[in-house]
Amino acid sequence: MSETEGAADAATSSPTPQINRKKEIYLLIGSLLLAGVLLVGIYAIWNYDREHPKTDDAFLQANFVWIKPQVNGQITDLSVSPNEAVKAGQVLFQIDPSKYQQHLIKAEKQLILVTQKNVADQASVNAIRAQITEQQSAIKTAEEYAKSYRKMEKKGAASKLGAVSHEDALATERAKLLELQADLAQAVAELGADDVQDARIKVAQAEVDLAKLALQWTRVVAPADGVVTGMTLRVGDVVEPGQQLFPFIETDYWWVQANFVETAMAHVRPGMPAKVKIDTFGDRKFKGVVESISTGTAAAFSLLPPQNTTGNWVKVTQRIPVRIRLLDTDANFPLRFGASAVATIDIQAGPVTSQAGPATP
Repeated sequence: MSETEGAADAATSSPTPQINRKKEIYLLIGSLLLAGVLLVGIYAIWNYDREHPKTDDAFLQANFVWIKPQVNGQITDLSVSPNEAVKAGQVLFQIDPSKYQQHLIKAEKQLILVTQKNVADQASVNAIRAQITEQQSAIKTAEEYAKSYRKMEKKGAASKLGAVSHEDALATERAKLLELQADLAQAVAELGADDVQDARIKVAQAEVDLAKLALQWTRVVAPADGVVTGMTLRVGDVVEPGQQLFPFIETDYWWVQANFVETAMAHVRPGMPAKVKIDTFGDRKFKGVVESISTGTAAAFSLLPPQNTTGNWVKVTQRIPVRIRLLDTDANFPLRFGASAVATIDIQAGPVTSQAGPATP
């Protein structure tokens, strides 16, 4: 091979290591940039999750009560249907009022009788007192006649028989006074003192009030705006006081019972804004606010709370219940008691106390 050809081959082969080195440098820089982007992204995601704790262990809640009658009887009328929305004070059903109407009539008549008896007893006492006054006047008159006849008898102007007759008349009048005084004592005892008379009236009036209340209770009304649910009541059913008939769900106040892991709760405070997605409505987000945080874990109040005293104890991350009130309920998205939800709290925004509604038990 000639020298010219060897030089040409060396010229063509020498740039190859330099190109490979450049490629390696570019690849290293690209890898570092990609790793940096990934690290930044991972940090951003970690920081976002830290500042926006989220849980799918959440359920939609509302205040509800069991409708229970306070009197017994047969159902005579149903004014609502299952799952019907009602207003506060609206009649739900009617219990047969006949028996309670008669109780009220009886109590009202008894009040009249008690009042009249007090009046009659007072009149009897007043009449006997008037008779005693008259009898005392009659005794004075008889005493004067008896005294006069004794003087006349001593002077011989009247017979002894006449004097004895007036003495007997005086004794008779005095005996009548004693009888009247005994009658007065009995009449006063029957009438009683003022507080006793007042007590009779109040007892009778209380019976009237109780009868009115029992009659009022035959009309069972809605305690608030809400929905009648789970109702199987029928006309003709006989109900008893305290019997659980059906649940009534109030619809003016909704919240989410969200159970967050305890490791995410360090900076959560009441008043912080939240977002809630309810499974029923897909991606539709509801605004909420942290209203309160439980002072105990969910497991602490269970029927059998954990007692970690054994040697094979395994630590389990606990969940803390958080109450998130919904702020923007919409009639186009009817809420369902107990529905599953996903709750996210915005810690970075901090407490927004002006949005937090009043605490509801």
